Amino acid sequence: MRVRIGLIVLGIAVGVVSLTACSDGSTSATAPPAAARSVATVSRSTGSGSEAASLPTSTPSTSGGAGTGSSFDTCSLLSATQASSLVGRPYTSAVSQTIADGQDQCTYATSDPTISLMVIVYQPTSGVSLQMLSSVLGDSGDVTPVTGVGDKAIVGQIELDVQTGERVVAVEGAGGTLSGDYTKAVAVAKAVIGGLH
Repeated sequence: MRVRIGLIVLGIAVGVVSLTACSDGSTSATAPPAAARSVATVSRSTGSGSEAASLPTSTPSTSGGAGTGSSFDTCSLLSATQASSLVGRPYTSAVSQTIADGQDQCTYATSDPTISLMVIVYQPTSGVSLQMLSSVLGDSGDVTPVTGVGDKAIVGQIELDVQTGERVVAVEGAGGTLSGDYTKAVAVAKAVIGGLH
């Protein structure tokens, strides 16, 4: 009887050792990779149509606070009344939305939807840089450096883009970017930057 019990115990021990030896603790090669950067396609109107730009975005952030999490209310930086005063158009509403992680937009609407104003704040988590936006602007025409706003700024046919600290602010639809008079876009950008600080 003792021999039979000893053999059973020995058999169990060998089985456990065999199972342990087969598993080295590594994960399967088919396991899904860690969250990777995705690409968001942002469509921008150019006056004669629209242009799609692929901009990388990072996976959603879980941190909170204005401008540090995955979204915040961009319209809180500039009211529709303030935008109307700066641009000279009667904006009837301001609608905030997150277009991708770290990309927060405010759309200022008028009775004519073709002349709405859009302000986008690209947070550091968005992966969007001024250099990247310069490349997008360059695809539709000349890109001109702008002084007197933010740390560094550029303007093209689509919009004015301004680097301010770790963020980039884009202003589209303030008028004048096609004609070279982007003073209204600069005024909007300065007001938004003032709201960020």
